[in-house]
Amino acid sequence: MLRYRANPRAWISGVLWLLGAAAFAQVGIGVAPPRFELVLPPGATTTEVVVVFSRNTPDQRIDVALVDWLNGIDGALRVLPPSTAPYSAAGWLQTSVDPFTLERDGAHAVRFTVTVPEAAVEGSYWTGLAFTTAPRPVEREGLTALMRTRAVAVVYVTIQGTERPAAEITGVAVQQVPGKGRFVVVDVVNRGNVYLRLNGELRFVDAAGEVVWRGPLPERVLLRDGVARYTLPVPEGLPEDVVLAAVEILPKGPAGSYGGPTLYGEVSWP
Repeated sequence: MLRYRANPRAWISGVLWLLGAAAFAQVGIGVAPPRFELVLPPGATTTEVVVVFSRNTPDQRIDVALVDWLNGIDGALRVLPPSTAPYSAAGWLQTSVDPFTLERDGAHAVRFTVTVPEAAVEGSYWTGLAFTTAPRPVEREGLTALMRTRAVAVVYVTIQGTERPAAEITGVAVQQVPGKGRFVVVDVVNRGNVYLRLNGELRFVDAAGEVVWRGPLPERVLLRDGVARYTLPVPEGLPEDVVLAAVEILPKGPAGSYGGPTLYGEVSWP
Protein backbone atom coordinates (compact mmCIF):
# COMPACT_ATOMS: atom_id res chain seq x y z
CA MET A 1 0.00 0.00 0.00
CA LEU A 2 1.34 3.40 -0.99
CA ARG A 3 0.29 6.65 0.61
CA TYR A 4 1.29 10.11 -0.52
CA ARG A 5 0.31 13.39 1.06
CA ALA A 6 1.20 16.89 -0.02
CA ASN A 7 3.16 19.18 2.32
CA PRO A 8 1.36 18.77 5.67
CA ARG A 9 1.92 22.43 6.54
CA ALA A 10 0.40 23.73 3.32
CA TRP A 11 -2.28 26.27 4.09
CA ILE A 12 -4.32 26.42 0.92
CA SER A 13 -6.16 23.25 0.07
CA GLY A 14 -5.66 21.32 -3.20
CA VAL A 15 -9.13 22.55 -4.15
CA LEU A 16 -10.33 25.78 -2.53
CA TRP A 17 -13.50 27.65 -3.48
CA LEU A 18 -13.79 31.22 -2.16
CA LEU A 19 -16.75 33.53 -2.49
CA GLY A 20 -14.48 36.54 -2.88
CA ALA A 21 -10.93 37.28 -1.73
CA ALA A 22 -12.18 39.29 1.25
CA ALA A 23 -13.87 36.19 2.62
CA PHE A 24 -10.57 34.38 2.99
CA ALA A 25 -8.89 37.45 4.46
CA GLN A 26 -11.51 37.67 7.21
CA VAL A 27 -12.59 34.05 7.57
CA GLY A 28 -9.46 32.03 6.84
CA ILE A 29 -9.56 28.25 6.95
CA GLY A 30 -7.33 25.67 5.33
CA VAL A 31 -6.70 21.96 5.35
CA ALA A 32 -3.54 19.91 5.74
CA PRO A 33 -2.64 17.94 3.82
CA PRO A 34 -4.54 19.47 0.90
CA ARG A 35 -4.71 16.15 -0.97
CA PHE A 36 -4.34 12.44 -0.36
CA GLU A 37 -2.96 10.27 -3.15
CA LEU A 38 -3.65 6.70 -2.06
CA VAL A 39 -2.55 3.64 -4.04
CA LEU A 40 -4.31 0.58 -2.61
CA PRO A 41 -4.99 -3.02 -3.66
CA PRO A 42 -8.58 -4.25 -4.07
CA GLY A 43 -10.25 -4.86 -0.71
CA ALA A 44 -7.81 -2.70 1.25
CA THR A 45 -8.83 -0.33 4.04
CA THR A 46 -6.92 2.66 5.36
CA THR A 47 -7.72 5.38 7.89
CA GLU A 48 -6.33 8.87 7.30
CA VAL A 49 -6.46 12.21 9.13
CA VAL A 50 -7.04 15.67 7.68
CA VAL A 51 -6.57 18.73 9.89
CA VAL A 52 -8.69 21.85 9.47
CA PHE A 53 -6.96 25.09 10.52
CA SER A 54 -8.22 28.59 11.19
CA ARG A 55 -6.25 31.80 10.90
CA ASN A 56 -7.13 35.25 12.27
CA THR A 57 -10.71 34.24 12.84
CA PRO A 58 -13.12 34.04 15.77
CA ASP A 59 -14.61 30.71 16.78
CA GLN A 60 -16.80 29.43 13.98
CA ARG A 61 -18.98 26.48 13.07
CA ILE A 62 -17.70 24.22 10.30
CA ASP A 63 -20.04 22.04 8.26
CA VAL A 64 -18.63 18.79 6.84
CA ALA A 65 -19.74 17.09 3.62
CA LEU A 66 -18.59 14.55 1.08
CA VAL A 67 -18.46 16.01 -2.42
CA ASP A 68 -17.54 14.97 -5.92
CA TRP A 69 -15.74 17.33 -8.24
CA LEU A 70 -14.58 17.67 -11.82
CA ASN A 71 -12.27 20.11 -13.54
CA GLY A 72 -13.20 21.56 -16.90
CA ILE A 73 -11.11 21.85 -20.02
CA ASP A 74 -9.81 25.21 -18.73
CA GLY A 75 -9.11 23.88 -15.24
CA ALA A 76 -12.21 25.43 -13.64
CA LEU A 77 -13.55 23.32 -10.79
CA ARG A 78 -17.12 22.14 -10.49
CA VAL A 79 -18.49 20.74 -7.22
CA LEU A 80 -21.06 17.94 -7.45
CA PRO A 81 -23.12 15.90 -4.98
CA PRO A 82 -21.36 12.75 -3.78
CA SER A 83 -21.48 9.61 -5.94
CA THR A 84 -22.64 11.51 -9.02
CA ALA A 85 -19.40 12.04 -10.96
CA PRO A 86 -17.77 9.37 -13.11
CA TYR A 87 -15.12 7.44 -11.17
CA SER A 88 -16.41 8.74 -7.83
CA ALA A 89 -14.82 7.29 -4.70
CA ALA A 90 -17.38 8.92 -2.40
CA GLY A 91 -19.04 5.59 -1.68
CA TRP A 92 -15.71 4.19 -0.44
CA LEU A 93 -15.17 6.89 2.19
CA GLN A 94 -16.67 6.93 5.67
CA THR A 95 -16.41 9.81 8.13
CA SER A 96 -18.46 11.81 10.59
CA VAL A 97 -20.27 14.69 8.92
CA ASP A 98 -21.36 16.28 12.18
CA PRO A 99 -20.59 20.04 12.35
CA PHE A 100 -17.86 21.13 14.75
CA THR A 101 -16.58 24.37 16.24
CA LEU A 102 -13.18 25.54 15.03
CA GLU A 103 -11.61 27.79 17.63
CA ARG A 104 -9.74 30.98 16.80
CA ASP A 105 -6.31 30.12 15.34
CA GLY A 106 -7.07 26.52 16.24
CA ALA A 107 -7.01 23.13 14.54
CA HIS A 108 -9.42 20.22 14.38
CA ALA A 109 -8.53 16.69 13.21
CA VAL A 110 -11.03 14.73 11.13
CA ARG A 111 -10.54 11.01 10.58
CA PHE A 112 -11.87 9.21 7.55
CA THR A 113 -11.66 5.62 6.35
CA VAL A 114 -11.34 4.50 2.73
CA THR A 115 -12.35 0.92 1.82
CA VAL A 116 -11.68 -0.25 -1.73
CA PRO A 117 -14.13 -2.78 -3.22
CA GLU A 118 -12.86 -6.31 -3.68
CA ALA A 119 -13.39 -6.48 -7.43
CA ALA A 120 -14.53 -4.71 -10.61
CA VAL A 121 -12.37 -1.64 -10.07
CA GLU A 122 -9.28 -0.44 -11.94
CA GLY A 123 -7.36 2.79 -12.34
CA SER A 124 -8.04 6.02 -10.42
CA TYR A 125 -11.08 7.29 -8.55
CA TRP A 126 -11.53 10.46 -6.48
CA THR A 127 -13.74 12.41 -4.10
CA GLY A 128 -13.38 15.22 -1.57
CA LEU A 129 -14.09 16.24 2.01
CA ALA A 130 -15.56 19.74 2.10
CA PHE A 131 -15.33 22.02 5.13
CA THR A 132 -17.55 25.08 4.96
CA THR A 133 -17.82 28.01 7.35
CA ALA A 134 -21.14 29.34 8.53
CA PRO A 135 -22.22 32.55 6.75
CA ARG A 136 -20.52 35.67 8.13
CA PRO A 137 -21.06 39.35 7.29
CA VAL A 138 -18.24 40.89 5.24
CA GLU A 139 -17.89 44.61 4.43
CA ARG A 140 -16.96 45.31 0.80
CA GLU A 141 -17.09 48.76 -0.76
CA GLY A 142 -19.65 50.00 1.71
CA LEU A 143 -21.88 46.95 1.37
CA THR A 144 -22.36 44.05 3.74
CA ALA A 145 -22.59 40.55 2.28
CA LEU A 146 -22.89 37.13 3.86
CA MET A 147 -19.88 35.08 2.83
CA ARG A 148 -18.97 31.41 3.25
CA THR A 149 -15.56 29.84 2.72
CA ARG A 150 -15.18 26.25 1.61
CA ALA A 151 -11.94 24.28 1.64
CA VAL A 152 -11.85 20.79 0.19
CA ALA A 153 -9.33 18.06 0.91
CA VAL A 154 -9.05 15.98 -2.25
CA VAL A 155 -8.85 12.20 -1.94
CA TYR A 156 -7.52 10.19 -4.89
CA VAL A 157 -7.62 6.39 -4.77
CA THR A 158 -5.75 4.37 -7.39
CA ILE A 159 -6.07 0.58 -7.58
CA GLN A 160 -2.61 -0.87 -7.22
CA GLY A 161 -1.39 -2.95 -10.16
CA THR A 162 -4.08 -1.74 -12.59
CA GLU A 163 -2.48 1.57 -13.65
CA ARG A 164 -2.38 2.35 -17.39
CA PRO A 165 -1.10 5.92 -17.79
CA ALA A 166 -1.48 7.40 -21.27
CA ALA A 167 -1.92 10.92 -22.60
CA GLU A 168 -1.73 12.61 -25.98
CA ILE A 169 -1.37 16.14 -27.30
CA THR A 170 -4.20 16.39 -29.82
CA GLY A 171 -3.68 19.94 -31.02
CA VAL A 172 -1.36 22.93 -30.96
CA ALA A 173 -2.51 26.17 -32.57
CA VAL A 174 -1.93 29.91 -32.50
CA GLN A 175 -5.01 32.05 -31.90
CA GLN A 176 -5.47 35.80 -32.14
CA VAL A 177 -7.93 37.16 -29.58
CA PRO A 178 -9.15 40.71 -30.36
CA GLY A 179 -7.99 43.13 -27.71
CA LYS A 180 -5.92 40.51 -25.89
CA GLY A 181 -3.20 39.44 -28.29
CA ARG A 182 -1.95 36.08 -29.49
CA PHE A 183 -2.06 32.78 -27.63
CA VAL A 184 -0.63 29.31 -28.11
CA VAL A 185 -3.44 26.84 -27.45
CA VAL A 186 -2.56 23.24 -26.53
CA ASP A 187 -5.04 20.40 -25.93
CA VAL A 188 -4.03 17.29 -23.95
CA VAL A 189 -6.30 14.22 -23.70
CA ASN A 190 -6.10 11.47 -21.09
CA ARG A 191 -6.23 8.10 -22.88
CA GLY A 192 -5.40 6.00 -19.81
CA ASN A 193 -7.18 4.99 -16.63
CA VAL A 194 -5.37 7.13 -14.02
CA TYR A 195 -5.28 10.82 -13.27
CA LEU A 196 -2.12 12.66 -14.34
CA ARG A 197 -0.31 15.74 -13.11
CA LEU A 198 1.05 17.74 -16.06
CA ASN A 199 4.12 19.98 -16.02
CA GLY A 200 6.22 21.25 -18.89
CA GLU A 201 7.33 24.27 -20.84
CA LEU A 202 6.61 26.38 -23.90
CA ARG A 203 9.49 27.26 -26.24
CA PHE A 204 9.97 29.52 -29.23
CA VAL A 205 12.61 28.46 -31.75
CA ASP A 206 14.34 30.57 -34.41
CA ALA A 207 15.38 29.70 -37.97
CA ALA A 208 18.76 28.41 -36.74
CA GLY A 209 17.06 25.92 -34.42
CA GLU A 210 17.96 27.85 -31.27
CA VAL A 211 15.50 28.28 -28.41
CA VAL A 212 15.08 32.04 -28.02
CA TRP A 213 12.44 31.97 -25.28
CA ARG A 214 11.14 29.38 -22.83
CA GLY A 215 8.70 29.46 -19.97
CA PRO A 216 7.06 26.92 -17.63
CA LEU A 217 3.51 25.71 -18.09
CA PRO A 218 1.15 25.99 -15.12
CA GLU A 219 0.63 22.62 -13.45
CA ARG A 220 -2.64 20.94 -14.39
CA VAL A 221 -4.43 17.83 -13.17
CA LEU A 222 -5.79 15.69 -16.00
CA LEU A 223 -8.53 13.37 -14.79
CA ARG A 224 -9.58 10.09 -16.39
CA ASP A 225 -11.31 10.72 -19.73
CA GLY A 226 -10.42 14.39 -19.30
CA VAL A 227 -9.12 17.11 -21.59
CA ALA A 228 -6.82 19.92 -20.45
CA ARG A 229 -6.49 23.05 -22.58
CA TYR A 230 -3.57 25.41 -22.10
CA THR A 231 -4.16 28.93 -23.39
CA LEU A 232 -0.70 30.46 -23.19
CA PRO A 233 -0.10 34.16 -23.88
CA VAL A 234 2.64 34.85 -26.41
CA PRO A 235 5.42 36.89 -24.77
CA GLU A 236 6.26 40.30 -26.13
CA GLY A 237 9.54 41.06 -27.84
CA LEU A 238 10.11 37.77 -29.65
CA PRO A 239 12.77 37.95 -32.41
CA GLU A 240 11.46 38.31 -35.94
CA ASP A 241 13.11 35.08 -37.08
CA VAL A 242 11.04 32.83 -34.77
CA VAL A 243 9.68 29.98 -36.89
CA LEU A 244 8.26 27.53 -34.35
CA ALA A 245 6.32 27.35 -31.09
CA ALA A 246 6.90 24.04 -29.30
CA VAL A 247 5.53 22.54 -26.11
CA GLU A 248 6.93 19.72 -23.99
CA ILE A 249 4.83 18.12 -21.25
CA LEU A 250 5.97 15.58 -18.66
CA PRO A 251 3.04 13.65 -17.17
CA LYS A 252 3.32 12.19 -13.68
CA GLY A 253 1.03 9.45 -12.46
CA PRO A 254 -0.62 8.90 -9.08
CA ALA A 255 1.60 9.76 -6.09
CA GLY A 256 4.37 10.89 -8.45
CA SER A 257 4.62 7.56 -10.27
CA TYR A 258 5.40 7.05 -13.95
CA GLY A 259 2.82 8.89 -16.05
CA GLY A 260 3.80 7.81 -19.54
CA PRO A 261 6.28 9.21 -22.05
CA THR A 262 7.05 12.89 -22.47
CA LEU A 263 4.60 14.63 -24.82
CA TYR A 264 5.71 16.94 -27.63
CA GLY A 265 3.76 19.27 -29.86
CA GLU A 266 4.60 22.18 -32.15
CA VAL A 267 3.12 24.68 -34.56
CA SER A 268 4.72 26.83 -37.22
CA TRP A 269 5.01 30.43 -36.14
CA PRO A 270 3.04 32.88 -38.30
